[in-house]
Amino acid sequence: MRVFVCEELINDLRANFEKIKEMFGQLNKQNYEAFFVYSFALFESSICEILRRILAAFPEKLSDEKQPKLKYSDIFKNIYSSNYILYSIIDAEIKSISKGDAVTLLQKIQKLISIELSYNKIIIDEVSKYRNRLAHDNTASNREYILGSGGRKNDGFSLEKAKTLMDVLMNVLSELEMVLNAKYQKYTKYKLIKDLWEDIFKTPLLKFEDCIQIRKSTMDMETNVVGLNFEHLKKSARSISSGEKFFLSLLLQQYSGRINDQFFTFSDIPSLASVTSKSKINKILHVFDIYPNLFNGVHIDGAN
Repeated sequence: MRVFVCEELINDLRANFEKIKEMFGQLNKQNYEAFFVYSFALFESSICEILRRILAAFPEKLSDEKQPKLKYSDIFKNIYSSNYILYSIIDAEIKSISKGDAVTLLQKIQKLISIELSYNKIIIDEVSKYRNRLAHDNTASNREYILGSGGRKNDGFSLEKAKTLMDVLMNVLSELEMVLNAKYQKYTKYKLIKDLWEDIFKTPLLKFEDCIQIRKSTMDMETNVVGLNFEHLKKSARSISSGEKFFLSLLLQQYSGRINDQFFTFSDIPSLASVTSKSKINKILHVFDIYPNLFNGVHIDGAN
């Protein structure tokens, strides 16, 4: 099971694309340098966030060839919270990438998730060159105090150059969105719910199709929302094992603090020590930590 929703990744990417697009439409001689530098920052942030999301969902993509850069304190402080340890490993991996180098970023993401992008390396290098110059070397000085009267060659950055290179960044992000959507479109919120349910409940009495209802939202008939088939659950709850009752009670408690009283008594629920699959408990807690209302009327994509 992958805790990953492609739509969310695409929405993050698109939000930054729209910011760059908005700045592109407002470029003038007073703001083009600042807007270009900020556009690069948004571009870089988009790539890094994609890498974080992909590595969090597919941690096996982290290389075994090098030791993870993780402090012992990160382990000791989070020994019972493996997601924080994973986050620390991923964050260290992201920080190890050369920032300010768009080509390196693009090469990293292509290698990591096995995709191909059709960017021009020379032009992308030019994007990085101007960004780094504006961010770290943006003064009127020609370094004559070191190089003499000849100074250094300064090929100026212009409004037209900013327009050209910001357009390049937008084109790369647009292509990246298309490629990511094609590769990961099957990872929907519906798939996440279905995979979680089927991973927890193996009994035919609690089939996903019988227990989960996808309906139209009362607020927006174009939107699907998810809910529980309580009538079926009440019938099935009488015949399932104590372990399955325990896991079902966790899901129901997340739906409503009062609803478990209609299904179980305390004597129906086994002790934590007797529950053999501790990994399932951790999985449920992890998913609900991210999506607290997953079974309670949340908008759901990917349902037929």
